[in-house]
Amino acid sequence: MEKYTSLDQAIQDPAIVIITDDINTLTELNKTYLHYTILSPRNRRISDYYSNAFLGHSVPEMYVIVKETLSTGLRVVDYIRNTELPVEKYTVTEPDLYYREDSFNAGETNLCFILGHSGSGKSVMARTLESDEIDHLELDDLLLVKDHFTMDELKLYSDMFYDFFSNEGAKYYIGIEERNSIPKEEYEDRLFVDFVNYAMDYAKKHPDRKYIIEGIWIYLYFDDPSVFEDYAVFIKGTSFLKSKIRATKRELQRDKEELAERKQMFGREVRPYLLDEDKIDRFREYYADSPYTILREEENSADQQNAYVLNELNRINSCFMDDDANGIEEIRKSAEENTSLSELSRLRIITECTAALLELKSRA
Repeated sequence: MEKYTSLDQAIQDPAIVIITDDINTLTELNKTYLHYTILSPRNRRISDYYSNAFLGHSVPEMYVIVKETLSTGLRVVDYIRNTELPVEKYTVTEPDLYYREDSFNAGETNLCFILGHSGSGKSVMARTLESDEIDHLELDDLLLVKDHFTMDELKLYSDMFYDFFSNEGAKYYIGIEERNSIPKEEYEDRLFVDFVNYAMDYAKKHPDRKYIIEGIWIYLYFDDPSVFEDYAVFIKGTSFLKSKIRATKRELQRDKEELAERKQMFGREVRPYLLDEDKIDRFREYYADSPYTILREEENSADQQNAYVLNELNRINSCFMDDDANGIEEIRKSAEENTSLSELSRLRIITECTAALLELKSRA
């Protein structure tokens, strides 16, 4: 099959669909993606091949990326060109980082901060550490105070929260209506910084307890990673793209009433998340070379299988474009013999191989 040698050539083909950052509205984006979904399997395969070849991502992946950039006012190509950063920055998952883990486990350090994108798995990481001796606090809950917690309920939730809102943080114990009447720089921008500083002092005064504090607000409001070097710092390495997909799925699982309420509470905190990648990188770079740091690959077999399947599907597309039936047969055989694959993953690869082979035969 004769291949296109440029993105412009591929885009001109009416039989395929490619999503680029030239799309300017969410309506146009959704319309384009809908067009992709109703293509024949063959043309979807070809569309994904050229999307990967010229943009580094399949069409569904580009849909997620462009949707995010539309919400922030950025363009994918322009942002990457201006910052001279590779596209992989947002798609490659790095190992999870554990700084002073042994010290926290031994009780020498009794305060741990967990960082990462929204949807990266911070809460899951925190839950693996929870025990009767450890308080787990989510910084998101600082914004859900008076409308959701009485002071008695705060005490049951966390002594640290209760102590903060009873003392230095009393001015922040307000409802959403009052909060919205206060400039953001006088509320949110101060609340998170004040609480984190308070938490550090509180933990020192209560050495008999351990505390885990997690949330995106840590790296958003603290530019200097050294502020946390006396404490344990764990950083999820889950990529921006994977985190965004997880967060979206999580929101879809919430009931409409709860989702609307959360959007109202966090409405003033919509952020250009692509830009936050630099802030996370600053923390990772600071702690990565420390002798107290351990790096571990994320233990998620489902994610690993999904990555493997995606790679095999891309290989099938490449073989299809090269009229390489033998290559597709080898991929199918490998899937059939791979006992580590789930039945669903194996079936997905085999089915795609079978369809691609049939299309090659009909084309011959």
